[in-house]
Amino acid sequence: MRKVLFISQYLYRNGTEAFMMNVFRGIDHHRFQIDFLLYSWEETDYSREVEQAGGKVYRVPCRKESLWKWHQSLCSFFKQHAKEYSAIHFCGNSLTTMAPIYYAYKYGVPVRIVHAHNSSARGWHNKFLHCLKRDYVYHISTHHFACSTLAAQWFFGKKQSIIIRNGIDVKKFTFNKSIREQCREDLGIKANDVVVGHVGRFVEEKNHLFMVDVFAQFIQRCPNAKLMLIGVGSLMDKIKVKAEQLELSDKILFMGERSDVNHLMQAMDVFLMPSLFEGFPFVLVEAQAAGLPCLISDTINKDICITSNISFASLEETPKEWAEKLFERCNAFVRTDCSESIVDSGYSIEDTIRFLQKVYTTD
Repeated sequence: MRKVLFISQYLYRNGTEAFMMNVFRGIDHHRFQIDFLLYSWEETDYSREVEQAGGKVYRVPCRKESLWKWHQSLCSFFKQHAKEYSAIHFCGNSLTTMAPIYYAYKYGVPVRIVHAHNSSARGWHNKFLHCLKRDYVYHISTHHFACSTLAAQWFFGKKQSIIIRNGIDVKKFTFNKSIREQCREDLGIKANDVVVGHVGRFVEEKNHLFMVDVFAQFIQRCPNAKLMLIGVGSLMDKIKVKAEQLELSDKILFMGERSDVNHLMQAMDVFLMPSLFEGFPFVLVEAQAAGLPCLISDTINKDICITSNISFASLEETPKEWAEKLFERCNAFVRTDCSESIVDSGYSIEDTIRFLQKVYTTD
């Protein structure tokens, strides 16, 4: 049996982590054991799931706690465990944290995958460090993957890389009218309510403040609207305060971290994502599989247009202009089963896993 080590900062219910977990669940466990190396002591639903299924979750201190202890722990880990693994699969948003790849290289892990999951970073210092380390990381890694063309440019510049489609379990998200009706009933959502949905961490790049401004304009046109926000994060309290200031608290559903996003998407009527930047939003594949019309910022890579459900708007446009486009999408859209288009475009998790299993067995 070959052992593969996923490397990530956390194991929250976010897009990158959802990708890793889909691979973990779907891989041939007779041939592969998937373990995780995290820079976090925190236990999550995902980390518990891994351990309950027989995978190992190793942890090292976060580099913000102590850069020295972080390096020391990584060095010690790979010195002890490198020979156990056929491959490491580093999934990241930037290359500011290149140390795990370096130690995997130093201690001889044969397959060293760098997988880009974002197209930018917050702060000029992170952008500078990323660009500074980019060429060296390319040299010490063996495989170079990205979730989109923009993410590939951000991580690898003009060097060769492979776009890996963020596959999902399409059947889980396929539009189902009975699940929609039951979910809305459970949440107290009326049949004529229009639910604007979003899934994502409450962090700056997701642009929740702007989202609330758009919604405040949207309910002027659609008074029976609700905004469903799924996720957690450091800016959640700030968004709740803004909702209170705009007297929207009774219109916004803060759902927190959920394991039933596939069902909650059935309850939505339109998906909103005005992100400042993204790599390849995993959640937009899921939203399209659920048959939702999506209004997203034009900063997001056009690769995401798997179906005709996607419409773009500029962040230079006003919240009122976004709200008008959102209203048009709701009125003009007929929801249908889009699962076949998702599968035909290669976004099923089965296709992704078949490819990765070949890479993991590279000698």
